[in-house]
Amino acid sequence: MDIMINKKADVLRMGIVLWMFFVCSICDAHKYYNVTLNIEPEWIRRGQSVRLYCNYELGGDPLYSVKWYRGHLEFYRYSPSENPPGKIFHFPDIKVDLTASNDTQVTLRNVGFKLSGNFSCEVTADAPSFHTSFASNALTVVELPHAPPTLWTERERYDPGDILRANCSTPPSKPGAGIAFFLNNIPVGSEVTQLHPAIESLLWASRDLTIQLLPSHYHNGQLTLRCTAEVGQIYAESTEAPLWSSRKEPVPERVTSPNAANRIPTASSLGFIFMFYLTWMAMDCVSR
Repeated sequence: MDIMINKKADVLRMGIVLWMFFVCSICDAHKYYNVTLNIEPEWIRRGQSVRLYCNYELGGDPLYSVKWYRGHLEFYRYSPSENPPGKIFHFPDIKVDLTASNDTQVTLRNVGFKLSGNFSCEVTADAPSFHTSFASNALTVVELPHAPPTLWTERERYDPGDILRANCSTPPSKPGAGIAFFLNNIPVGSEVTQLHPAIESLLWASRDLTIQLLPSHYHNGQLTLRCTAEVGQIYAESTEAPLWSSRKEPVPERVTSPNAANRIPTASSLGFIFMFYLTWMAMDCVSR
């Protein structure tokens, strides 16, 4: 019976040891979970430079390596135990600036459209844990319109009740711009933005507007149509067109007053007539 009790005690001790090992492994793993990847800027124009930051905590363990990937392709590795510690794996369209890259950041020059997508950094601690953790983020490479949007209207003068027809278009970009219409700063229109192919896989955008004008659209008798084009978080440009009323402006009273020809003579005008009459009578008497 003592033998059975001893066996149970051994099993219990073994279970406790395994449980403690499991808990410690979880604690050690959590030390390396604080890995983040920041891309500055996340939206960037074609041909410019971008910097990727890999932030991590090793919980006191030494660093073994930091690996950088575009998709599944490793393009840069930092290993402090090697000389030199930084190593580039050459791939088309990925241009690493080795002088501006280290264990926490990578700088890419002259980025192209093909670099749009997911990037990731993989951090591995040195012995004894060799724990590995990684983080990902997305980069978007764009080309912006070279000019503000072009706004066209069917007419220049509109009154309440008229049908306003307009079109807004943008020069090519990638991705294609989104277009919105505003009447006196109020969004209008239900039509969708149309994208049309251009050179170098760029897209030019256009959107139509058809709306019946109501008195509520006007502000102090004035109406301004605006179209705004946006590309992601990096571009926003607008073009405005004032829309005049076809009604004639009120003519000043001094020109159009119907009473101007029927006004009652004032005292000064009567005095002038009386003096003229006396002068005429005096001249008549002298002549006789």
